[in-house]
Amino acid sequence: MILQILQAQEGLLIFYIALFCAFYFRPSNLYHPNTLFTLITGNLAKRVVKSNSAVSHHLLCGTLAFILPSVTLLVLLYALSYISFYPQWFGGLILFLCLDTHYEKRVQRIAKLLKVGQKGSAKQLLDTMVARDTQSLSEIGIIKACLDSLALNSLRQFYLILIFYLIGGPYLALTYKLMMLCDHSWRQQLSPDHPFLKPVQQTIYVLEWLPLRAFVLVMSVTQSFAKTRHYLKHYAQHYSNTHSGWITALFAASLNIQLAGPRFYHGQRFDNIRIGSDRQPQVDDITQMLKLQATMRWFWLGLSGLIWAGINLI
Repeated sequence: MILQILQAQEGLLIFYIALFCAFYFRPSNLYHPNTLFTLITGNLAKRVVKSNSAVSHHLLCGTLAFILPSVTLLVLLYALSYISFYPQWFGGLILFLCLDTHYEKRVQRIAKLLKVGQKGSAKQLLDTMVARDTQSLSEIGIIKACLDSLALNSLRQFYLILIFYLIGGPYLALTYKLMMLCDHSWRQQLSPDHPFLKPVQQTIYVLEWLPLRAFVLVMSVTQSFAKTRHYLKHYAQHYSNTHSGWITALFAASLNIQLAGPRFYHGQRFDNIRIGSDRQPQVDDITQMLKLQATMRWFWLGLSGLIWAGINLI
């Protein structure tokens, strides 16, 4: 009887096992496939990006640089799934490798370092998480950057991956993940407004437009809807990246703190609107953010199971 139930709900079982493994059995970055893909795309950008090239050249190179490696990998994995004995479990493995939760442990370590006055060590650890310059950050700047990164990474590297997996299967989730890896690796070398980045950034924007906004609106109902709506209207729409503004507005309203603001990339200042009119964040707000993330995670795990069951019934 139990075996029959498990076989009938094999897809849901694979889904939850992949989630469990993402939190407790994450492989080291030294031999993670994402690291190899990041190195390939990063070296590709170093070879093709020239300071004296025309904008149209950068746009064309940026388009090809994220499409060709991604399509090649997707075709190889799709072909491999045809010869695998358990294609559903192969898809679960892809989901496991797409999910990224290591940033939560780094954020916890940063909070501990700040509490004992190790601001220099906190900056070094933060530098491995973000593309912005961290050396000139004050303690509040470190906390803000940490909270911003935690909010953006948790939604894009975890929740949106799950949503895309539920909507289109492992290959849609992998497509989004590969584009995020391209964007992150290139922002380590180039300024955020470089034309080479525009093709992948615009594609990400279109792909995540509906699921990201739906996620924020659903979570705002469970947190502080009126305040989140106010922040979305008056702050998020003026953020440098509207979708990042939506994410930051949700967490700023939920924690009653101010997030975002100006930042430096490769020594160049980029002005950005501050989101929220409340107090500046403190070290303890990092712990509060992690607790909020845990609550959201349990909510979406239950909701994902209901969505999966509903889709199967239909």
